[in-house]
Amino acid sequence: MSKTKILFIAAIFVLLLSGCGKSDKAEEINDLEELNQSKYKIGAVVGAASEPYVGKAFPNAAEEQFADLNNLIAALENGQIDAIVFTRATLESIMEEKSATLKILDEPVGMTDIHTVISPHTKIKNLEQELNEFLAAAKADGTLERMYKYWLVDHETAMPEIPRPQNPTKKLVVGTGGDTMPMNFYVGEKLSGFDVEITERFAAAYGYEIEYRVEPFLSQLSDAEFGKIDLVAGSIMYTDERAERVIFPKTPLFSLPISVIVRKEGAPLAQENFFESLQESFEKTLIREDRYKMVLEGLKVTLILSIGSLILGTLLGFLFCILKRSKIKIVSKIMEGFIALMSGLPIVLTLMICFYIVFSSTSLSGISIAIIAFSVDFGCYVAIILNSGIEGVAVGEIEAATAMGMSNIQTFFKIILPQAVKNIFGVYRRQVISLIKATSIVGYIAVQDLTKVSDIIRARTYEAFFSLIFTAVIYFIIARICIFLLDVAEREVNRRKKYV
Repeated sequence: MSKTKILFIAAIFVLLLSGCGKSDKAEEINDLEELNQSKYKIGAVVGAASEPYVGKAFPNAAEEQFADLNNLIAALENGQIDAIVFTRATLESIMEEKSATLKILDEPVGMTDIHTVISPHTKIKNLEQELNEFLAAAKADGTLERMYKYWLVDHETAMPEIPRPQNPTKKLVVGTGGDTMPMNFYVGEKLSGFDVEITERFAAAYGYEIEYRVEPFLSQLSDAEFGKIDLVAGSIMYTDERAERVIFPKTPLFSLPISVIVRKEGAPLAQENFFESLQESFEKTLIREDRYKMVLEGLKVTLILSIGSLILGTLLGFLFCILKRSKIKIVSKIMEGFIALMSGLPIVLTLMICFYIVFSSTSLSGISIAIIAFSVDFGCYVAIILNSGIEGVAVGEIEAATAMGMSNIQTFFKIILPQAVKNIFGVYRRQVISLIKATSIVGYIAVQDLTKVSDIIRARTYEAFFSLIFTAVIYFIIARICIFLLDVAEREVNRRKKYV
């Protein structure tokens, strides 16, 4: 058995054992005043309606910011933080799964108005006027109140029947998170929740076809600011700073208490027995609501991104290397500068720049833009690797080829390139694995790959361990298959070279 396999099995074994033993018990917290101490860490989601209340209610405590609620819940259960500040309706949804280990403190830290918002750069005429008219009417006839009770009080999950507009003439692009109960979440493969119902009722009333973009909260605001979406259905709190970037309707959806959730007294900081909960976690993550279908769709997207970026990136790397080695100095210098620039940028920035700036005015899909971004980044590294392989070819062999009457092109493809490829195969293989792992960030531009789907499922189950390990295993298998195929290709190249 190879060292890699042994290390992987050992790592999994350690992870399994980490869930088997009992851990320290949670310290009891019963009121807000007790939390306002420097020894406590209060968690909040960056940019969420509840975030400003952490500093207001707990000025002496340390604030810990997280990208999403899934990671906050895992951190609270593991004892990395002591409390979470969030909207009460969502915390009550969490309690349906976590009532044995968590509790909500009775006293809220504040109230906030919740809105949907409009992009200032929407291309839909009169969208602001239409939405203001619709919300005012929905408040007057009791629709908003009925929806509030249905989703936030009764905690229903099934979408009510809403008639579709006949022959819609306009398209409404809507940004939402898909990971916050009871506002926007998935039931199986379909979006549900308060935000989804109000959006679809508005679309039905004014004849819109809806296209949803499921992405992180901060990406929703960015998309609205750049005009990538027309509407954000993500339960947004009004602030003066946000009002400078997006348009808030005159009528809020509702007012919502901001509350605090903590661990119960005596609750374990981690799962007491991993093996006893494994079957339940498997059922929640993959079987319930046919969630395995979402996983398969996410896997398909990940494979498309990986294979597409690998092929296009390799071709671009070959082109970039040729331009870098060009005898025309200006071409060579420009290419060197471009490679240096791209190599110095984090891939997430490259992805965002391509999506929000370079291709913002095109009709390219998120997957297409992601493949281009990953390919350019990968191509730059391939160019560097290939150039070093070419530099390693002995000068004497090139001179011998020239003496035999070979042209520069013949010398390159018959003498230089085969040896360069052989020299760089190991480094190229490692870069391929890095590319596959890098594709996991596409959720920032509303592409639902394997990682994003895992986050969406965790938003329903609040089972961090199983979904994360399951996703990691899939990525490991993909990487091992790629390594196997590259090893086969390397052996084939070496075999052919041996008999030339």
